[in-house]
Amino acid sequence: MAKKKTRDDKLRRQLENTIENLDEAEETLTDDALPETERERIIRKNEHRKEQIAALEDNVEDELKG
Repeated sequence: MAKKKTRDDKLRRQLENTIENLDEAEETLTDDALPETERERIIRKNEHRKEQIAALEDNVEDELKG
């Protein structure tokens, strides 16, 4: 049981960190002085983060089920 709890805690921390990174990046995008190349890089990275968040949420849900 301890191993499952450790994995669940790790998944939750990863999820929280990824959401925080997404939020910070979204805030950075509001800076009008941000160069277009950096803006595009952040947007691409945020797309990846959103996919990662969905996968992590699925994994946490699976951990809770079983």
